[in-house]
Amino acid sequence: MSEPNLATRTHFTMAADGSSGATQGGERIPNVDSVKKTIATYYGDTGNGIANKTSSPYISEMDKIVKRATKSLKRDYLLAIKHHQKPAIVFDADDTTLWTYDMEVGAMHFTFDPALQDVWVQDQRFPATPAMVGFVTKAAKIGYTVFGLTGRNDDQKAATLANLAKDGYTSFTDARFYTKWTGVGSSQQPSYMHCALAKCTTVEFKSQTRKHIESLGYDIKLNVGDQFSDLQGGYADQTLKLPNPTYYLP
Repeated sequence: MSEPNLATRTHFTMAADGSSGATQGGERIPNVDSVKKTIATYYGDTGNGIANKTSSPYISEMDKIVKRATKSLKRDYLLAIKHHQKPAIVFDADDTTLWTYDMEVGAMHFTFDPALQDVWVQDQRFPATPAMVGFVTKAAKIGYTVFGLTGRNDDQKAATLANLAKDGYTSFTDARFYTKWTGVGSSQQPSYMHCALAKCTTVEFKSQTRKHIESLGYDIKLNVGDQFSDLQGGYADQTLKLPNPTYYLP
C-alpha cells in the first residue's frame, strides 16, 4: 500500500474574514506550522524572523503589483483634472508604506504586543515596504495629493511621520496624515466620525475618514492598503490590495 502524499501545502483557500473556519473540515484547515514556514519562505526569512531586504518572492510580487499600478497613474490624474477634480491617493502605513515583518515575526512571533509595537514605532525601526517609496514619489510628482491613514494612534503620529521621512517618503505631511484618537486629553474622536459603537471598527474609522477627505474637495482616485479593512466602506474610485499574510485586521 502506497504512503499518502505528505508534502507541505503551499496554497490555501480561505475566506478573507476567516469565516470559512466554521465550515471547513479539519483536513481543509491549514496547519499553523506549515503556514508559518510558507510565510517565512515568501519573505526570504531563513529562520530568524528577519525578512530578506534584497530578494524574495514578496519583493518580486510587490515590484510587479506596483509596476502595474504605476501605469495608470498619469492617465487617471489627467482624466480627473479634465473633470475639474482634485485627485488624491490614500495610503495605509503598516505593511503598505512601512514594513513590519521583522517586528511581527522576529520580535513578536506572530503574537501582537502593543507595548512592544509602541517601542518599535517610537524608535522608527521600520524599513519602507518594497517598491512603495518610488510609487508614492511618482504619484506626488504627477500631481496627486498624498494622504496617510493608519490605525496607529495620535501619540504615534510624530514618530510615524519621522520614520516615513527617514525611509525616503517626502509627500506625507502632518495635516494630511490621519491617526486614531486615544480618548485622552486632546486626542478625541473627530466630529465627522459616526460609529455604531463607542469604539469605531477599522472599516468605520477608515471609510469615514476618507469621506471627510472627500468633503474637503478631494476625489480619492486610489486607496492603497494591505488589509481588506483598509479598503472597504467606499469613498475611493479604486482600491489596491497589497499582500500581507502575517496578520489580519477586521
